[in-house]
Amino acid sequence: METNASNTSMMGFARYKKREGVEVETLIQACMKWRSQFLEHQEGIIKHYFLGNLKGEFADAIFARDQAAYQNMAQRYPENGSSKTLMTLLEPGSIRLAPTTILKDSVNIETDFSCIEFGTFQPKKEANFSEDQLLAVSKKIEDDYLAQQPETREHFIGKVDKATYAEVAFVKTLGAARKICHNYVNVPICGEMLTMFDSETVDVDFWYLLA
Repeated sequence: METNASNTSMMGFARYKKREGVEVETLIQACMKWRSQFLEHQEGIIKHYFLGNLKGEFADAIFARDQAAYQNMAQRYPENGSSKTLMTLLEPGSIRLAPTTILKDSVNIETDFSCIEFGTFQPKKEANFSEDQLLAVSKKIEDDYLAQQPETREHFIGKVDKATYAEVAFVKTLGAARKICHNYVNVPICGEMLTMFDSETVDVDFWYLLA
């Protein structure tokens, strides 16, 4: 893996469930083996985090130098032995991929955190939405709200596809992440961003660090 953690413009996020009967410890070991035998040897891959949520689901957050590096890794993935072993532990049909282009010039991938908040949404179709406006509001949230939350480590907006955006936050603990997120409705600038979303498309969860 590369050592310049700020040199990233791509985040791959994959969530899934383990097969019934598979022990969590077995999945963690398989994931760590996959990281050391495959991911660490892929050019342009910067960081990988293996995560879990309170629903018993799991996720990989993979940061890459750019989209090309991420796609090259994804193309090689099925051929690798440790990848195949990992796939045998996952519930078929449960895998959901969100390849996310980071819409921020510089992202500081922290090590002093234990939770990633990952949420996706689509803008309201009837709203006069612009990506520039979303990013401006996000910057103001960082400056006026998140900067006052000592548990916040990093925050950015990403784009999953033409219709879908993602909000990502690195936070010290899962409890703090939930508290900060749930307080959005009480902060005017955060409410401004919430009004851009189609509420039926919002999918937010909190993922704690496993490996």
